[in-house]
Amino acid sequence: MTDFANNVAIIKAVVAKELLKKDFTGREGKKGEKGDKGEVGKDGESIIGPQGPVGKSGSDGIQGPEGKDGSDGVKGADGLDGKDGQSIEGPQGPQGPVGKAGSDGYEGKDGRSVKSVKVNNDNMLVVTYDDGDMTIAGKVSVTNKTEVIQNGAGLPLGHFALYSVTIDDDYQLTVRCNNNKTFVIPTLRPIDIGGFADYNDTSTSTTPVTLLDDTWTSIPNNGEGLFTNIKLPTGVTRMLDPTTGAILLDELPIGSSVIIRMDYTIINTTNNASLDFRYTLGGGSGAYTLETTVNRLDKGSGLPYRQALVAHYIYVGDNNTKDNPCQPQVKLTGGGTLVNSGMVLEVRKAV
Repeated sequence: MTDFANNVAIIKAVVAKELLKKDFTGREGKKGEKGDKGEVGKDGESIIGPQGPVGKSGSDGIQGPEGKDGSDGVKGADGLDGKDGQSIEGPQGPQGPVGKAGSDGYEGKDGRSVKSVKVNNDNMLVVTYDDGDMTIAGKVSVTNKTEVIQNGAGLPLGHFALYSVTIDDDYQLTVRCNNNKTFVIPTLRPIDIGGFADYNDTSTSTTPVTLLDDTWTSIPNNGEGLFTNIKLPTGVTRMLDPTTGAILLDELPIGSSVIIRMDYTIINTTNNASLDFRYTLGGGSGAYTLETTVNRLDKGSGLPYRQALVAHYIYVGDNNTKDNPCQPQVKLTGGGTLVNSGMVLEVRKAV
C-alpha cells in the first residue's frame, strides 16, 4: 500500500513537471486591490539643447490707433504792422424801391363836445365836456364885438349859453356867447389831465427771465415792442425806465394816480407753485412795498401761466413815492422762467 502511494506521488510529480514545460495559460483572474502610492521620484536633469537658427521675418502687423494731439507750440512773435489802408468812397447807389405801405393805425377815440363854459372868480375859463372832463383854459380877455376889454375887466361871472367855440392855427380860443360877448384866450395850449402808455417788451421774448426759488425778481421792460403806444398828459414825457422796467412817477404832481395792468407769462418748475407779485416804492428809510399773492399754478409743471387780467392802483401821495421808481417784481416757489409782454398804464394827472 505504501509503495502504491509512493508510485502515485511519483507519477503526479512527473505529470506536473511535463505540464510546466508547456505554454499553458489559464483564465484571467479578478482585478487585484489598488496598491499603495509609490514614493516621489527624484528630480530629472534639465539639459539645454543648442540654439536653433534665426527664424524668418514676420509679416507687418495691423496699424495701431491714432495718437493723441500734441501740446500747443510756443506762440510766435508778433508780425510787423501793416501799412495804413486807403479809404475810397464809392459812388452813390441808385435809389431803392418804395417801401411797403405801413399797417393801418389804431382806430381813434370818439370825439367829444363842449357841454358848458364857465368863468370863475379868478377870471379863469373852465370848459366842461360831455364826457365829464374839465379843462381850465386860462385867463381870458373879453371883446364886445370889436372892443377888447383887457384882464377880464367888466367880465360878468357865471354860465353862458354858447353860440360857437373856435380855435385857430395859433391856438387862440374864441368863445361867442348868447349875450353878444366874445371871450378870446390868446396862445392857448390844451391841458390834458388824463393819458395812457402801452409799453410792449421785446427783451424777454428771446431771453426769458430766470426765476430762482422763492426769490423776488424784477420784471424787465425795454418798451421797444411793435405795439408800444404812448399818449401821456401834458407835461409828462416818459413813465418807463427801459433799463430796469421800472415805472417813473417823478413828472406827476402829488395827488396823481396810475392804474397798471401787467401782462406776463410764467412757466413753473414744480406743480402747485405759489406766485406772488409786488411793487417796490419810495426810497431810503421810507421805502415800502405793495404786495399780493396772485395764485397757485396747479395745472402741472412746465406749463405757461399767463397773468394779464388784474389791474393795480398806485397813488402818488407824497414826494417819497413821486421821486423814486416803482418797480414791479414777482416771486415763485420752486423757480421757473418769465416772459413779459408788457404793461398798460392809465394816468390821471392831478391839476
